[in-house]
Amino acid sequence: MRWKYWKKWFRDKPWLLKWFVLLVLLRPIIDNFYYLKEISPLLSPLYIVGVLTPVLCLLTIFRYKVRQRSIVDKLFGYWSAALLLGCFLLFMFDPFSMQAMESVLKLSLPAYLFYFLRRFVRNQGDLDGILQTVLYAGIIVGGVLVYELTSGPIRTEESRGLARIQGNFGDVVSYGIYISLASLAAGYFYFRDKLAGRPIRRSISICAVVAVVSVVALVNMHHVASYTVFAMTVGLFVLYNMKVNKAVGVGAMVVVGLFVIYFGQQVLESSITPLLETDMKVYAGEQDTSKLMHGRVGRWMFMFDLLSQQNVLVQMLGYPLTFDYAFHLVGIGAHNDFIRLLFFTGYLGLLVYVLLLFNVWRRARYLPEHHRFLVTGIMMATVLYAISTTPTMYAPFVYILMAVFAYVALPLHRKMTYAKTPGTLVG
Repeated sequence: MRWKYWKKWFRDKPWLLKWFVLLVLLRPIIDNFYYLKEISPLLSPLYIVGVLTPVLCLLTIFRYKVRQRSIVDKLFGYWSAALLLGCFLLFMFDPFSMQAMESVLKLSLPAYLFYFLRRFVRNQGDLDGILQTVLYAGIIVGGVLVYELTSGPIRTEESRGLARIQGNFGDVVSYGIYISLASLAAGYFYFRDKLAGRPIRRSISICAVVAVVSVVALVNMHHVASYTVFAMTVGLFVLYNMKVNKAVGVGAMVVVGLFVIYFGQQVLESSITPLLETDMKVYAGEQDTSKLMHGRVGRWMFMFDLLSQQNVLVQMLGYPLTFDYAFHLVGIGAHNDFIRLLFFTGYLGLLVYVLLLFNVWRRARYLPEHHRFLVTGIMMATVLYAISTTPTMYAPFVYILMAVFAYVALPLHRKMTYAKTPGTLVG
């Protein structure tokens, strides 16, 4: 989407919707003020956004109605109920404490954001506008990266003997998430333009720039999950190109092959092998199994044992039902999103979440290649990040994941058409 079309799309939105576009655009700047919360919550843009977001979402939800429902809406309704039940129980453990309110706002984000985006995303034009905003936000992240490479890291984090650059974000995962979202958005627009018969030189150039910036960032981040997600995105890009544009697909494979030949060994030895050193010792019998994945497996074993000791009702509905201290078990400390959701919403909530992901992916099979690339990519990124991190606890990722959910939930004819009057809420 070119600047003039994006600007018109943005201008025509009512302010009840427009704020979300500004939030996606400015989120990288807001995230770089993460540590202000340690001085005072009143000074933290993240806290301010965290409080205002549900208020603005609820205003829109009550102002506009969505008449048409799908299986995605139905499953999301069940999952939302599980999330909100867990939030209520957490809140009742320590009512009105800062920790309880902060946790409830974070954990309930997918629920109210999805229903807001069901009213925002009315057609393909709205999806395009949000994804173009992601690319504009990526320029800010790219600027932070360039500054760190030229002037020195803003902040670093030591992990397994390697120094990770992470800007002034809360952790290195935020960097990786912005890279993943920008890569998927760039690929989406390339496939959209190709299928529409438009000139693709500009789209290819954007993909190339995003790829170069991503590689430079990744080799300085030393984050296995982000390596995996980026490799998956490149693989999907090549795979879908073999269907719609074999020349670009073959060209991409050649570029990847040349990179592996000339830089693969160096990257493997300097950026990947040190991260897997403990895992290799476990496989060699030199370390206990609990040390796998930087000790995460040991934490997961503890969490499974703890949950299995509870009664059936707690196992089905989630650990907060015990009314014991559970904040550390349902937040990012779990280091696995599926296990986190298991603890937070129980086996029933986790089952509904898995069914939701499956149905979103299944509905996308009937869409054109650019939509399938986007949906498959965001689904795989969700699953791959979930193995060692908690992507649904990172707001920038949730913004786009819920936008994709909302788009897939639309009837087919609404996905493939633009509104006659941009910004008009219909249906």
